[in-house]
Amino acid sequence: MIKFVVDRAADIEKSTAEELGIEVLPFIVSFGEESIVAGKDLDVLEFYDKVRSSDVIPKTSQMSPDDLEDVFRRIGKENQIIYVSISAKGSGINNTANMIANRLIEEDGFDITVIDSTMFSMAIGAPVISAAKMAENGVDKDQILDFLKNSYARNTAYFVVDDLTFLKKGGRIKATTMAISSLLDIKPILNINDGLVEAFRKVRGLKKAMSVLVDYAAERMEDPEENEILILDSDASDKVEILEEMLREKLNPKGFKYCKIGPVITAHAGLGLVGIYFKHKKPYTEYSK
Repeated sequence: MIKFVVDRAADIEKSTAEELGIEVLPFIVSFGEESIVAGKDLDVLEFYDKVRSSDVIPKTSQMSPDDLEDVFRRIGKENQIIYVSISAKGSGINNTANMIANRLIEEDGFDITVIDSTMFSMAIGAPVISAAKMAENGVDKDQILDFLKNSYARNTAYFVVDDLTFLKKGGRIKATTMAISSLLDIKPILNINDGLVEAFRKVRGLKKAMSVLVDYAAERMEDPEENEILILDSDASDKVEILEEMLREKLNPKGFKYCKIGPVITAHAGLGLVGIYFKHKKPYTEYSK
């Protein structure tokens, strides 16, 4: 049997993970001297409240190598493992997982495949959910790996954030972006590109920025009437409502799904983030910026 493993950064809901048998690895989030286990000690809304009330920008750390090895050994005794990690440029857990997996494969004959998603949040999780359903329907491992590889190469997320302080401090956005963000209400349009969050367009005003996201979806989305759009946010429900209405008017997609961005990504992106993720007509890198 194929078993899927992700880290908490994938933002797969607990109920979905349990239903599909997806193992979710913990991340530790620290506020100065205080540490919590992401997704366990506080739910996502409680975490937003803590971020809002804290003067400290939280930091994240991965689980220990020993704990990760224990997970692989427990699951891998009777199953093939596909572990899809947060972008390797955003965390060292991918490298740690590869080292452990290679040793278990060589010494004990385990069947473990480690994939660098190059993504964050549900841009990681959505393909894994689809892959887990494929496995339930009897699709073999090679076909599933092809699906995951193609999904991460083809699809990305686009979003707008008001405060780039968290992204800059976490090293996930270039310092030059900070300079333009404070001028004339300029809002950078961000996307996940080659494992990093990058600013690739700048517009004036939040509503205009969301309009640009809608334009991207209209240009790049494959068969809107047959596919859903995922809207992601970190404590930005008001923006979600506006963005959904704009998307519905211009694209009329098959439907919408929603993701509250979890503690691991919020620790780096901050609050007020809103974005979209959808199936692209062709690899996102082939579109002009």
